[in-house]
Amino acid sequence: MSGIEVAGVLLGAFPLIISGIEHCHNVAKVGGYFWQVRKEFNRCRSNLNYNEILYKRNLKALLVPIVTEPDDVALLIADVGGARWKDPKLQERLEARLQDSCDVYMDIIKDINETVEDMKRELCFDKSTVQDQLALPENKKERQPSPNRSKSLIVKSKYDYSKFRIKFSVRDVNREELFARLKECNERLEKLLRTSDQVSALQEAPPSTSKQISILETAFKKTYRQSELLFKALRKSFNCSCQQYHFANLRLEHRTLPEICFEIILMFVAPRQETTSWSWQELQCGRMSGCLVHRSHTNTTQIQPARPQVANGKGNTLPPAPTPKMKKVAFSTVIPAVPKIEVDLVDVRSMELCRLLGDSECSNCMGVIGHDDDVYHLHPFRKRKQCGGESGRTLGYILSRDFEGSLSRRQRYAIALLVASSVAQLQFTPWLRTGLTKEDVLFFSSGGDDNITFTEPFIRQGFSISSPASSCETSECNFYSLGILLLELCFGKPLEDHPIRRKHPAGDGDSKQAFDLMAALQWSRSVCDEGGEDYAAAVRWCFMGTGNTSKGWQMEMIRTVIRPLEICQEHFRTASTV
Repeated sequence: MSGIEVAGVLLGAFPLIISGIEHCHNVAKVGGYFWQVRKEFNRCRSNLNYNEILYKRNLKALLVPIVTEPDDVALLIADVGGARWKDPKLQERLEARLQDSCDVYMDIIKDINETVEDMKRELCFDKSTVQDQLALPENKKERQPSPNRSKSLIVKSKYDYSKFRIKFSVRDVNREELFARLKECNERLEKLLRTSDQVSALQEAPPSTSKQISILETAFKKTYRQSELLFKALRKSFNCSCQQYHFANLRLEHRTLPEICFEIILMFVAPRQETTSWSWQELQCGRMSGCLVHRSHTNTTQIQPARPQVANGKGNTLPPAPTPKMKKVAFSTVIPAVPKIEVDLVDVRSMELCRLLGDSECSNCMGVIGHDDDVYHLHPFRKRKQCGGESGRTLGYILSRDFEGSLSRRQRYAIALLVASSVAQLQFTPWLRTGLTKEDVLFFSSGGDDNITFTEPFIRQGFSISSPASSCETSECNFYSLGILLLELCFGKPLEDHPIRRKHPAGDGDSKQAFDLMAALQWSRSVCDEGGEDYAAAVRWCFMGTGNTSKGWQMEMIRTVIRPLEICQEHFRTASTV
């Protein structure tokens, strides 16, 4: 018999004992001696009821997470020792739920079972001599004593019955010890299950909120600085006459680690009459430790360990300063030869990136670009299908009726986290346009035309010198537009298609933004019912909590927008494991 079967069988033991106690109560009333046993009877019945309730609650707490349907718990409780308790899958889920405490839990169940059996013996449920005497008068008539019964058996029967009455008339030490054992076992079950659940929750839960916010803030601040320097380094490297036709697509990522490597797609979108040597290049940009680049047209720098050299301002190395000769006594030491390491670095800061991208010989690393002493290695790779004449699919198109596919709720919420996290990282950098909308978020195909990777959105920025930079004065539009984006991703439809927005004029410029905001605020009242309180809190801050963006806005946004959206993602992961 499996552990879960024992637990089910034991469930039926308490009602049997309580029924036996009630039977004794009726007999005592008929026999006229209930006043002698009333106090102990009430105490015994109360203790049994108490321990039965404790055991049922422990069993329900054990079963609720491992059954497939909520009603199955009631069915199991009602089907004491039935076929449902013999399901091997139920036993497997029980073991998975209790983990390393499963054996201990089952030992406690067996201990309760043994205690219940001892209780039956203590109450003489196993003695026919006592049960015959406890039979009600009408039952006694039906069960006439056998004429063959010996006189000694009759005497023994009366003796056992008298002993039982005496024991039940006063507080019995053995009975009290059994009830104490039952209570202790039930409390141990409850404590073991509670601590087991606590450990599981701690193992599955993310780091504490304050620690997680601090980690995110550190990663976001580093991303903010490095992304801005990367953009400036790219713009400086495109010192060509066709700079206005160059665009960079930056992948939006939810960064939680300080190690940063940007993924970008450089594009040359030239007028049709012009021919270009390149049109599309995927790059990984970051501080690639240990990256060695060998190219034939660059000078070789020889690095010799244990012999430091100081470089002068012209790129030459100064000889080491002469040291005065002194008489010394020393042992001769054989110094092993150190192989020279040749490192050829292509410094793109001194050449046109446009011309380098047209070089078909680019392999592992094209070289480095930099700004303000920060350098970024350019590593080409191929992951997505080149768009050709298209510019990728916008989020606006994917949410529209024209898109033949559809986004699941999980995909929409994942995009929402990526977009919100990127706003928190890239706000006030040249990458982020003022008033980010669904038309600024792009997706590219990784294979066929329909194979769009929805978990890898991009934003696009050009390198025109006249490109406006984001400022604190227009920053609130960014948060308002983020709120609208989160709304559209929550419900899976564009704002302009909503009946609330259609009630207002289309407008243009500032008037359109005002009408969009009015409709979005009204629409946002439905977010809690659709997306839950966490998602609603993120949307609410975008519209209501942006009063002071000049001080601590990033920390506030992480706490009130990013973390709630992370929790939404955690709900999906939890649901997938159940």
